[in-house]
Amino acid sequence: MINKFVKDFLKYIPAQFVPALVGIITIPIITRLFSPSDYGNYILVVTTVSILTIIVGWLGMSVIRFYPVFEREARLKVFYSLSIKWLIVSVIILIIFFLSIISTARAKIGEQLYHLMFIGVVVFIFSAFFNVLSCFLRAKRKIKLYSGFTVWRSVTKLIFSLLLVFVFGYGIAGLLWGEVFSLIIALPLIWKYAIGKFPWRVPLPLDFTKEMTKYSFPLVMGNLAAWILSLSDRFLLEFFRGSHEVGIYSASYHISEKSILLLGSLFMLSSGPIGISIWEKEGEKKSQEFVSKVARYYLIICLPAVVALSVLAQRIINILTAPQYYQSFRIVPLVALGGFFLGFQQIFQTGLVLYKKTNLIMIGIIASGLLNLGLNFVLIPKYGYMAAAATTVTSYAFLLTAMITISRRYYVWEFSFKSLGKIALSSGVMGVVVCSIGSILTTSTLINLIAGICIGLLVYFLMLFLLREPQKEEIRVLYTFGKRMLGGISR
Repeated sequence: MINKFVKDFLKYIPAQFVPALVGIITIPIITRLFSPSDYGNYILVVTTVSILTIIVGWLGMSVIRFYPVFEREARLKVFYSLSIKWLIVSVIILIIFFLSIISTARAKIGEQLYHLMFIGVVVFIFSAFFNVLSCFLRAKRKIKLYSGFTVWRSVTKLIFSLLLVFVFGYGIAGLLWGEVFSLIIALPLIWKYAIGKFPWRVPLPLDFTKEMTKYSFPLVMGNLAAWILSLSDRFLLEFFRGSHEVGIYSASYHISEKSILLLGSLFMLSSGPIGISIWEKEGEKKSQEFVSKVARYYLIICLPAVVALSVLAQRIINILTAPQYYQSFRIVPLVALGGFFLGFQQIFQTGLVLYKKTNLIMIGIIASGLLNLGLNFVLIPKYGYMAAAATTVTSYAFLLTAMITISRRYYVWEFSFKSLGKIALSSGVMGVVVCSIGSILTTSTLINLIAGICIGLLVYFLMLFLLREPQKEEIRVLYTFGKRMLGGISR
């Protein structure tokens, strides 16, 4: 069980690390090329594409949940047909609905944003197919292929975008067209490996269509609420404070998101399919043991990351952004903590997903989204982007509390408070050390940042070993994988 998780976790690292690295590399370029207003409009388009993709995301979740069932029953062709046909219908409906809204609101959103939104529709179409096909690769545990296509998407998007901006003079629109070209090239190949020859003539099973819809509809509503929870602040900032503040807020938010949420995504990607497989094949008890260990690993990796990012926030923002964005470093600790809460609550969702109680997940997310929306309406007009960050962490904390309370009515697993205490103490000591000496080593901000990260890692893991937190089995597994990786590199 641990071997599978660690193996998949390590395989998923390129799929999360490379896009995050590309995103971080892109920020200094974009913030120096474009004004906060232009960058703010670009972020609004990306956010809109995210909304549409989130709605279609119910199909990806269904693929992960029901693929083992159809595989066991040798009915995968039926499942392929069911998923892709629903995807086509969903994309068409969303495009019609979105274009009607954009056409109506043209006079109010400005010409630049209006034209960028149309490019965003094209990005959405290809992204929707790419994401669902990627979920098939995850469900099949073809992790190397999944990672390869994800890396391709992020790297080629950057290359094509820079070519369009610098060589062909496309301006901010070049960033969107770059992603379109990247997806167009990748889609035929990912289709081949995820599905192959598509069974168009396979009849759709109405009985299972109903079950799939019943499982997925709450997730659609939950995804809409998740948008309110995580992305609506950009639109409210635009409405109350203007695109300039959207740009400033998004720069630091993006950096925080690419670090903490990267780690949370790694846990979700690697543990999700394994957890469902254990539930279907080995039963509830083994599943609970697995989730308990995943929660502990999440704390070991993600809690110190939040502390380190908070302590090093000002240095990171000063290095990665232009001067007009420097002031936004203050939101980094809030966004990082919110990302930690968001990732942690997904672990508590596990039991509700296994028991198909997705309606309860929907209720929790909707309540958190409404809380976030209400707080934003009250606070953003007066306090701007600092209020947006504060309401985000508050809403995610509420969501975590709700998921803990609801999920433990159906699915109880052991949570190690002893481990939490040791991890928190180790993270605190690391934060104090990095904060004390991280800015006085040299006169170079970049060197001090790198040194602070290295010193922080050393202090944190030293504290964990002094407190005897790592278990012998975990050390043995990590040693084995490390030895294999070094052997592969040497070969």
